[in-house]
Amino acid sequence: MYQSAVIDNASLIYLSHLHKGRPFFHYLKSLFHTVYFPSEIVKEYARGAEKEPHRDWIIKRLKPEQGFYRYCATYDSIVMAMIQHRNGIDKGEAEAYAQLKKVNAHLIISDDRRFTAEIKKLDGTVRVYNTIHLVCWLDMLGFIPNWQEIIVHLYNLRNFTSKELRTAYIYVAAGLGIGLEKSALSKKCSLSKLLK
Repeated sequence: MYQSAVIDNASLIYLSHLHKGRPFFHYLKSLFHTVYFPSEIVKEYARGAEKEPHRDWIIKRLKPEQGFYRYCATYDSIVMAMIQHRNGIDKGEAEAYAQLKKVNAHLIISDDRRFTAEIKKLDGTVRVYNTIHLVCWLDMLGFIPNWQEIIVHLYNLRNFTSKELRTAYIYVAAGLGIGLEKSALSKKCSLSKLLK
């Protein structure tokens, strides 16, 4: 169950908003043994800290090459050179993928749809989870009792559909080897009910 992940900027921003008023970053410790923060991603993320001071919480906890929240400047330079100018992949995303390859992380956390599509075309073996997947994963393992509140909060940050939520639950369940009953899945994924 305990894996490692490399995080992208958009997901980091969403997770920071979810962390306000609740210990969301701490929940990640239930899923991962390490979350890698690429240096370029940290630069992108830190640029917004002036307008959103709550971003400082995670920035202050980043430790170079050690700890759970790990600032990491290590990446596969050949992979980086091959993909950094690909359409749909910015410098931070290229570093995230090159870092995944270098440190043998299990997945990338990214909410950038364009990057996700491009990287999956490039490498069919890479796993990319977004923040919806993380909430579903934590819910399915019973780590977040207030999953409905978190889903609603996340929906207000980044619009998504009931279909996307359902797909995330199914994808996470398959990864965990868990079957989902249709009725339970329908209850969890009905945004019209969750948003009442």
